[in-house]
Amino acid sequence: MKRLAVVTAGLMVGASAFGADAPREWMELKQYTCSSVEVRDKLMAVFDTALIPALNRQGAKKVGVFWTDNNVNDGNADFNTSVFVLAAFADAEACLTAERKLLADAAFMKDAAPLFNAQMKEPLYDSCSSAVLQAFATCPTVEQAAKSDERIFQLRIYNSYTPERNAKKIAMFEAGGELALFRTCGMAPVFFGEAVAGQRLPNLTYMLAFENAQKKAVAWKAFVDSPEWAAMKADTQYKDTANKILNVNLRPSKGSQL
Repeated sequence: MKRLAVVTAGLMVGASAFGADAPREWMELKQYTCSSVEVRDKLMAVFDTALIPALNRQGAKKVGVFWTDNNVNDGNADFNTSVFVLAAFADAEACLTAERKLLADAAFMKDAAPLFNAQMKEPLYDSCSSAVLQAFATCPTVEQAAKSDERIFQLRIYNSYTPERNAKKIAMFEAGGELALFRTCGMAPVFFGEAVAGQRLPNLTYMLAFENAQKKAVAWKAFVDSPEWAAMKADTQYKDTANKILNVNLRPSKGSQL
């Protein structure tokens, strides 16, 4: 009963502390794929010195730049040459017009010269995909959830095979208490968002932050072993809500604000 009370308290924080009508941020999550790790690092350096300050000038004050390798990502080398960029905006218009504003920002165009001056046969990235997300009502803003030099992030994308199942999985996190249980177990959210546009639709996407890899392992064990999670899994209304899950472990760039 004591444990249930703690989870319930966490749910109330998410549902009411921000206010029932708290503004929900809009986010853009981009994945850039580069030709090599060396090129990836050059691109990250441009994002650190040029992109982050430019987005800050637009009012996006929480910009995260992330990388991974097979060591960070539990032996998975699929994303070794990728850079992930997360930017949070106050509203949808600011999110959707950010790219246009960057091109009109003279300081950005100058600072990002290595990106724009690269020859077409040797670009700083080979492809870019983007997802537009609206934050959950119970997690309405992007949070700086970890600050240590060893902090690690976990990006997870839950794909559902119908919009109704996706909505039910979101309900499981919010009204069902899964997000609150995450917090109770030490799994601090950076963001939780419903995908409005992008790949793998319909989906919900979230990112967790941990001070280090060891704390990540401890927190996940606490969650998986909890009776609350066992009860949620057994609740038939949440059956078959996520049919595909993408999981990527990430580290922040030197200039990342998350």
